Amino acid sequence: MTCPSCRIALLAIAVLALSSIISPSATAQQRVEVGNAASVAGNVTLENNRLEKPIKVKRRQRIAWGDVIRTKKNSQMQILLLDRSSFGIGQRSRVRIDRYVYDPNKGRSLFTTFIKGALRFFSGSSKGENSAEISTPSGRIGIRGTAIDMLVGEKAEDIAEDEGFVGSVRSDDDEATLVVLRGPGANTQSGLTLGLADVTGAGVTVVLDEPGLAAYIPREGAAPIGPFRISNRGLARVQNQILPRWARSLKNGGILDEVIGGAAAAAIIGAILGTTGGDDDGLGPNTGGIPNNPNNPTTGNDPNGNDNCENANGEPVRCPPGIN
Repeated sequence: MTCPSCRIALLAIAVLALSSIISPSATAQQRVEVGNAASVAGNVTLENNRLEKPIKVKRRQRIAWGDVIRTKKNSQMQILLLDRSSFGIGQRSRVRIDRYVYDPNKGRSLFTTFIKGALRFFSGSSKGENSAEISTPSGRIGIRGTAIDMLVGEKAEDIAEDEGFVGSVRSDDDEATLVVLRGPGANTQSGLTLGLADVTGAGVTVVLDEPGLAAYIPREGAAPIGPFRISNRGLARVQNQILPRWARSLKNGGILDEVIGGAAAAAIIGAILGTTGGDDDGLGPNTGGIPNNPNNPTTGNDPNGNDNCENANGEPVRCPPGIN
């Protein structure tokens, strides 16, 4: 085999063999971290194409591009992103982080697929150009500098159709999407600014620009219904899906039935009160370093590995024992 074509064939085989050896390692280095699990309650799992089977999520679990988060009944989780934005994922939910890029000097872009369940999103840093886009089975939600609650599935249908503005419409149990603009509370100190959400379905866009306004997409191929002002009862029902364990504990006259890290607890309680909680991102230093990672975290916890806790007024306090 001395002919030129034979040598080319052998070279091609060698290149393919080499690439098969290098690819797994190269792929492993492409895991791009976006934040971590600031709080976890109940049965929450994570899966991606690098794992043979789903793993149980623990507090401080690193979250990256392509990760799919699943929560079971009476379970919830909060993800803190590098720009201090946060996802509150409610019970019976499934969410995938498609892409997230953050530069402290330029801003943040986020693309997420919300497959089912309950979700609360708080926009973080107001510096730079910040955008977020959440896709659902029936539409797309564009978010600019604000806070929203979302439901996808049967609960979205039940709550929306009990609102007088919506009434009885043809909905799909798996595709129905309800979006509520929450906005910051009057006493927020975190820099969260009032923004808006664009809710798009079937080529039609509805703009939510005041806290309390909502829009409902009943199924794929349907235009959004709204905007309308959701009732207090409807808002409470949405919140019960996003924070089921908090709602259950309060209903029983108790407190949170699991001890959560200080920053995470502050963020969750702040979400209920209409604030953004504290400004500790709970991420800690990035060790290991990912080549060409656009999300190299530069902020973290106390250098000694302790959480920076806050009281109900957002003032820094010493963390109680056992929550670090």
